[in-house]
Amino acid sequence: MAKIERIIFYFLIFCIPFQTRIILWQLSPNNDFNEWTSVFVYGTDLLILLLFLFWSLKKFPSLIKPNFADFSLVIFVAISGFSVLAAGNKSLSLYNFLKILEFLFLFYYFRFALKNLLKPAHILILIIASGLFQSALAIAQSFFQHSLGLKMLGESILKTNFSGVAVVLFGDEKFLRAYGTLPHPNILAAWLFVAIFAFYFWYLYEKKERPLWAIFLIYAPILLAFLLTFSRVAIGLWIVGLAIRLAFVSLRRKSYPISSIFKKRVLFLAAVSCLVVLAFSFLLWPQVSSRISLSEKELAVSERIFYNKLASAEAVSKPILGLGTGQFVWHMLTSFDFDENYLYQPVHNIYLLIAAETGFLGLAAFLAFVFFLIWHYTKKTELKMLYHLSFLIFFSSILVIGLFDHFLWTIQQGQIILWLTLGLMADMGLKPS
Repeated sequence: MAKIERIIFYFLIFCIPFQTRIILWQLSPNNDFNEWTSVFVYGTDLLILLLFLFWSLKKFPSLIKPNFADFSLVIFVAISGFSVLAAGNKSLSLYNFLKILEFLFLFYYFRFALKNLLKPAHILILIIASGLFQSALAIAQSFFQHSLGLKMLGESILKTNFSGVAVVLFGDEKFLRAYGTLPHPNILAAWLFVAIFAFYFWYLYEKKERPLWAIFLIYAPILLAFLLTFSRVAIGLWIVGLAIRLAFVSLRRKSYPISSIFKKRVLFLAAVSCLVVLAFSFLLWPQVSSRISLSEKELAVSERIFYNKLASAEAVSKPILGLGTGQFVWHMLTSFDFDENYLYQPVHNIYLLIAAETGFLGLAAFLAFVFFLIWHYTKKTELKMLYHLSFLIFFSSILVIGLFDHFLWTIQQGQIILWLTLGLMADMGLKPS
């Protein structure tokens, strides 16, 4: 039984990026399809359900020793449940509340299965393998500049002249941003960000010998695909994260003694990283140059400003329970008349979204949950080892992504990434074997 359960979880890890799903209901008030007012069943939902069945046969709940983070999380879930009563579309709100319960289970399952069933080394390998597979698809999409026909895996239909497809504009031309099998390049960037961190941990901190070819055949393609997403936030966080690690190690050399083997591995990684970045920039400089420039007049920026103002206004107008879980887009559909359907989408900030949908009480409870997770982690580890610091930077980066996009809260793949990362933090991060 344990072996089957372990296989199911590892399969879930590999399948996180797959968008395979069935639409059960469309609840849009104008009868047009809208991603955020529809009810889906994903393939990964079925895998999580299987894990729940295995969980129900065990005594994992008896292992729980509640702390401040757990109490804060329970309060947040309770507020989210009560917010359903305030929702304009209670069916849609109930569905979104059930999704919160689903990922609450995944959070606790992952947190305690790590102690009893799962092997961190295997999880790292599965994440890296999934990242490499997605990278191969992403590089092929960028080369051919269209989708690869992998509809069964959830790949979107991609063409540079299709409305709603993410491209880089340079001059009069368009360059398709890499998607993999995910619904948007930013989500692929988040998954490859996780894969890159997993590779760093596997390559740098494990005591076993690591082959040099792994950097060229595994790390280099993943990093290239990561850059081909042209995700400014994720790529910026990758650069900032590396700079922070370097600064901490330089300033606290006595606290973080580094072996000669570790230094050698870091030099290899740095050399390959520079080669990939330089090659990417040289071959696609017009696209890179266009993407680097940022202006308030740019659509991606102006839309974010608009949604942020709207979400803030909604949170202020309904500070106790908000609009109701999952109701932000429904409220837009029933209150605004936009020319383009794609404009009906969540605010690109999960914290403002939580405030708008569950009120300031819900936001305060969720932020308290995250704060206590970090507090318990830093108190227990004291950041004694370099990998403690590295994981904290990685965790913080995921939270920062939530300031600039909504997928960690609204899209299946992003939700799984967020809650598994939270579960890992609750288990005191990754530890080298």
